[in-house]
Amino acid sequence: MTDTFLLDNFYNIEAEISENSTITATIVLNEKHPIFKGHFEQMPVVPGVCQTQIIKELLQKNSNVNLTLTKGDNIKFLATIVPTQHQKINLEIVYKLVENSYVVDAKFYFENTTFTKFKGTFKVN
Repeated sequence: MTDTFLLDNFYNIEAEISENSTITATIVLNEKHPIFKGHFEQMPVVPGVCQTQIIKELLQKNSNVNLTLTKGDNIKFLATIVPTQHQKINLEIVYKLVENSYVVDAKFYFENTTFTKFKGTFKVN
């Protein structure tokens, strides 16, 4: 069992397809989660660290191993994810296993809006 602490609390997976080193998922955010009281109660946004954790958790779920982020090569926050406006968002993770690490290219998006682009490496624990 892999370690997850946001899945089934901060977000849920509505749909998920995993094939050919690509994971595509539709996730539903819990807009009432306590994180949004601190980030920020009047205008809640999904913190970048939570987005990175979601990528890690979905990759762990599909690989059935625990992972640690070791490198964030290029992380771009292009648009704000506001859970009251975008409760459902899509996530695409393209990965390859190199030695004992997953090299990842991921993006959060909905329709024509790309919220976040992520390039990084997660090491198998």
